Amino acid sequence: MIRFWYILFFISAYNPVLSQEKYKLPKELNEISGLEKLNDSVLIAINDSGNSPDILFINLKGKILRKCHVINAPNNDWEDLTMDDKGNLYIADVGNNLNNRKDLCVLKLNAEVAFHLDSIEVKKIFFSYIDQTQFPPKATASKFNCEAIYWMNDTLHLITKNESKKSENPNWNRFPEDYVLSDKPGNYSVYQNTQPIEYLKKVNKRGIEDLVTSIDFYNGILAVLTYSQIRTFRLNDSDSNSNDLKDWGTKKFKKIAQREALVIFSDKTIYIATEKYPILGGPFLYKKTFE
Repeated sequence: MIRFWYILFFISAYNPVLSQEKYKLPKELNEISGLEKLNDSVLIAINDSGNSPDILFINLKGKILRKCHVINAPNNDWEDLTMDDKGNLYIADVGNNLNNRKDLCVLKLNAEVAFHLDSIEVKKIFFSYIDQTQFPPKATASKFNCEAIYWMNDTLHLITKNESKKSENPNWNRFPEDYVLSDKPGNYSVYQNTQPIEYLKKVNKRGIEDLVTSIDFYNGILAVLTYSQIRTFRLNDSDSNSNDLKDWGTKKFKKIAQREALVIFSDKTIYIATEKYPILGGPFLYKKTFE
């Protein structure tokens, strides 16, 4: 079987045929914000703020199969999903458009158990950004909104949307930042990853269209979704960590859309979801297959 990273390399270098299937999602997912894979026939989806704290299980064409209601946590602003190698699902209640939240949290549960229940209690991983001292901060430090999370080696990575205004500080930039969080329930102050992470410097060069809206890690590949493109990176080897990710290809979309969720489904397939938008329609689920 051709490895996924190999295919993505050729997408970037030789632009092969990319097949795509598009499915209309039900109105219950008008504000879809996260996708994850449960098994070979079921995806997991969530909505963002203002919606019921429900986990929705859908088939590969977007039809809702089951719902599981989270009974001990509200949907303040659920923004992304990730899963560890033990089947634990992490719901990132980390949306922070105004950069003023003091109740940031990642919810943890067993995905397979949730699939068979109508309601469930979750464990909670509370956190705050160690370098945020004002709520909200000055416009030149508005970098604490997050819509993307992934799990790697017993660690959660929170990739922020850096929307700060230009500063006189010579070190100012608008690169996304990587905050590292334990995957164990508790209350933490999260620090930026202190090692240089080159892939973050390759995203958000142009502005709002390149803000990171979702991210996924699978089989040594990291896929980063923005409104305008998918950027992919791969590890040097299986024992590497996020600091060893190297640029491995880009797929730019022809049109900008409100792309909010992504999951690498297999070596050849990615699913992407877009919210309902007044002009663009939706919500939609896209299956992209690399031939």
